[in-house]
Amino acid sequence: MTRKITIAGLALILFGGVISPSVVHADSTGTTDNATATTTKASDPAETTIKVGSIGMPYTVVSDKDGNTNYYTYPNAPTVLTAAEINNDDYMKELATNIPNMTIDQSALQQMLKTPITLDLNESYLDYMYDAYGAAEGLTKDGMLDGLTLQPYAVAWLASHVAQKNKGKITFDQLQSDYQNSLRKKLVASPVGAGLLSLTDKMFQSEDIYDTVGGTLYDSLLINTPLSNYSDDKLATLDPDASYRQMASLISKPMSNYYIKQADGTYQMSGLLISGIQAYSFWFEEKPSIPDPTPTPSASQPVTVHYVDDQGNTLKPDKTLTGKLGDSYKTEPLDIDGYGLTNTTGDETGTFGSTAKSVTYTYAPVITSGGDGDTIAPEGTVIYATKKIGLYKHATFTNKARKQWYAKKARINRPMFVVTGYAKSKNGVKRYQVKDVNHHSKTNGKTGYVTANAKYTSRVYYATKHKTITVINPKGVNAYSKKTLTNKKAHYKQGQVLKVKKIVNQNLTTRFVLSNGRYITANKMLVQSGKQTMPKRVQTKTALNRYSTANLTKQNKHVSAHAVLKVTGWTYSNANNFSKSDTLRYQVAGGYITGKKQLVRVFK
Repeated sequence: MTRKITIAGLALILFGGVISPSVVHADSTGTTDNATATTTKASDPAETTIKVGSIGMPYTVVSDKDGNTNYYTYPNAPTVLTAAEINNDDYMKELATNIPNMTIDQSALQQMLKTPITLDLNESYLDYMYDAYGAAEGLTKDGMLDGLTLQPYAVAWLASHVAQKNKGKITFDQLQSDYQNSLRKKLVASPVGAGLLSLTDKMFQSEDIYDTVGGTLYDSLLINTPLSNYSDDKLATLDPDASYRQMASLISKPMSNYYIKQADGTYQMSGLLISGIQAYSFWFEEKPSIPDPTPTPSASQPVTVHYVDDQGNTLKPDKTLTGKLGDSYKTEPLDIDGYGLTNTTGDETGTFGSTAKSVTYTYAPVITSGGDGDTIAPEGTVIYATKKIGLYKHATFTNKARKQWYAKKARINRPMFVVTGYAKSKNGVKRYQVKDVNHHSKTNGKTGYVTANAKYTSRVYYATKHKTITVINPKGVNAYSKKTLTNKKAHYKQGQVLKVKKIVNQNLTTRFVLSNGRYITANKMLVQSGKQTMPKRVQTKTALNRYSTANLTKQNKHVSAHAVLKVTGWTYSNANNFSKSDTLRYQVAGGYITGKKQLVRVFK
């Protein structure tokens, strides 16, 4: 897995996706050459064999004078997956359902837990990567350093300079001159810079070409990084040299920084390692370690945990963690009624040191006092379209700017989007900046702008309690003993009506707590408020066919007129085709039949 991430970094895959932070295609057999290479060095007395017991979710670091902010690739997911969670099939399936854009290979994670790792924890990440893979790829250590730091530098340079041009702080001639004197020189000198050089040379060839392709490339670049969270005013101050220095600092740190020993003797693999170590900086200064000529033993300093809203107001009292120097610590966000976690600043796991540390959990309001949460959705939450909508290149909607139509669909098939930002049209109309997260659709991954009008888009998760809910997912839903949706207790079929005691937050999602104390998802595509009456039987008004699929393909039986059939469920056609509307189908023994009222009579 690490090798694939590194080679991706060296290839500078900047547009259409920076480094994929997901453990998507990691080898799950444990028999690769690389796995052998990392476990055949046991003769080195400095090395030790460790067992991974938990794995951090991937994140990217963005720093400024106030410190580091960790931007998680999947902000709605837990920040750490434990061994119990990774080995729980139901939990991982539910996680994938609740976070549609998450593409993590469960079997790869299980293999990482199963296979011990042999390495020198005092060796730097750079040395480790070079020893394991750099020499085999024909790189020098300087070449490895160059490959790991050039990408963040290039992204930061492009983001800051294009933002300055957008805000009128520099002219195109200045932009072109800066490119020739800084970024281009680095790309030309780098053995891995050629992949981007042809793109940037074309982009800055002339102002006409820049005006034509620059904006598209810029948007494509930002949407795949945490930099999409910042305005042009802020991005204009992004420092590519500081980004380089921070990257150099991170990859020079020992592997013990990324494999953190836990109380049970296992190690937690850092999410920063999973993401291939990515960092951007508005300001960074490495604080040198100056030896004291008469050193005294260092005393352990505390870790203070803050819980605040997006305005900096305290939501819960601070917590102070203490321990012996070198002992490990772990912080966790609290569940705060009415709020969902949106950002984490500081290191959630680490060791107690001689300097004080702090971790800040920032929340935004999630549960509102009325309706089903049709207020503006917080960044990182998922919305869906309730009517036909368009996806546009710009916040001002025009036919020319339209990228995709999404047809009006039945509730269980509605197209979903993750909110990545906000904008207004030229007339001041609010828009969502979004990413399409419909996995099985051809539109998956598309980015752009959609309406924020509550008549057309709504949040996918319920925000208020309902007395009863009905399971509408054709595959049913599971109930769990914990709100993290672990420890499965029951399965409820489509059509079952359940009593609800309350609703609770889980990061930026919500859960219903049933009257029996169990937790189920509050995803509107899986459950619906109130009692929804399910048809029990249908009678054919005329002869019709039964099919193997909901799209009525693969005919498997001819049904005569006036036949009475038991209904076992319902669904809709064209589930993953958003250019077409969908049509009701009834599931009966042996397959599916049409749900058209002209052809069948329903008995409830």
